[in-house]
Amino acid sequence: MNMKNLILALALIIVGGASANAQADSANCGKYKSLYYQYLKQEMYKDAMFFWGQAYNYCGGFDGVDKKFFANGRIAYLKLYDAEQDAAKKVVLRDSIYWIYESLIKKEPNNPDWKGKYATMMMTEDDKRIDKIDSLYKECVHTMKGEAAPVYIRQYFKHLITNKFNPAPADKKEEIRNYVIEEYMLLSDYCTSGAAAKRTAADEDGAKKYDEAQEFLDKYFVQIVNDCTMLTSVVDKKLGSLPQDKTVKSEKVKAYIGLLNKKKCQSTETYGKLMDTLITLDPTAEAYYLTGRYYLENGNETKADDYMQKAVEMEGTGANKDKYTYALADSQYRAKRYRDAFRTAKLVEGEFKGKAMVICGNAVAASANSCGETTFDRKANFWLANDYYRKAAALGEEVSTGKFLGDAPTKEEGFNVGVSDGSSVSLPCWGESTTARYQ
Repeated sequence: MNMKNLILALALIIVGGASANAQADSANCGKYKSLYYQYLKQEMYKDAMFFWGQAYNYCGGFDGVDKKFFANGRIAYLKLYDAEQDAAKKVVLRDSIYWIYESLIKKEPNNPDWKGKYATMMMTEDDKRIDKIDSLYKECVHTMKGEAAPVYIRQYFKHLITNKFNPAPADKKEEIRNYVIEEYMLLSDYCTSGAAAKRTAADEDGAKKYDEAQEFLDKYFVQIVNDCTMLTSVVDKKLGSLPQDKTVKSEKVKAYIGLLNKKKCQSTETYGKLMDTLITLDPTAEAYYLTGRYYLENGNETKADDYMQKAVEMEGTGANKDKYTYALADSQYRAKRYRDAFRTAKLVEGEFKGKAMVICGNAVAASANSCGETTFDRKANFWLANDYYRKAAALGEEVSTGKFLGDAPTKEEGFNVGVSDGSSVSLPCWGESTTARYQ
């Protein structure tokens, strides 16, 4: 639809029939520009756009008006579009806005923001001109980079997934997947620099919008990576080009750790690299704890023990004291340092106490045969192990309250050493006593 017909159609819809046949006329041009602007300021959009159309004609069309004229028209048409309920009229208004965007791009070819706004509206309208959307976003986002609006970054990536990757034929799927991955890395960089710039300007709300855009990218990104091999190859590339700013770099590393967590890729070498990098950048108790978890889950209990010990020391009496202490006891137990694990687990309180009691019971049972001078003494350790399992059960852990009793001394063995049922039995290895209870 050309502009003359477009204005005529819209005018007929709005005011019931106004002429669009006026010729260029400087006097009328000024009059109608003034009229449309006055109505625009009063938010009387229907009247404003009737006179806007007249001004366009009397001013000589496209060459006779400036970019501000189209920018004002865009505002009014968007207001009318949002308020319109009739589907047919809404289509005319939408096409009017599209035409204005095309005009603004011609008026300001070096302003990529108009392309971002245009593409974003097309995405909202579920426009099927995929190549058009693709071109607009590329020319916008990759020109503006860290200054691109977060909504452009989000919607561009959504376009890549829904319009490019999802409908791709099987023989093109991997090619497009790789392209989307490359774009993801660039867009992530834009989010990082955009958020950093906003925080430098003390605009925390603006920075959070870039953080939210990054979360959006991550959510969709993990849906297109097939496995840990693919994901870690991407992250490995990014590790070679991390930001220089220490704080920004640390946040980026944490974001990559989060991605690997979502795909359950904690056992990969890349995850270990990320954790060691995080320790270097941000040697907090949490960083040591997370790194300890990595080594524990990958069978390096000794190294895990070192990191967990550091986490406990750094946390002190902080909110995660019990969580980290329990993790240390767990790593000590797995390293078969049973007495250390027992002593550490007994320090745990709060929500992790039940699990710590399980470690105590397991540690006592695992070393029972090396603790005690006689067979009776050694087997008596299983009563103590059972004591801790009963404590764990009382704290809500799903464990058997009869655990280990089958390995404890029999009544006959107790009779032979003069220990009756219900008697107190001292266990020097643990510095504790238990109660004889024969099955």
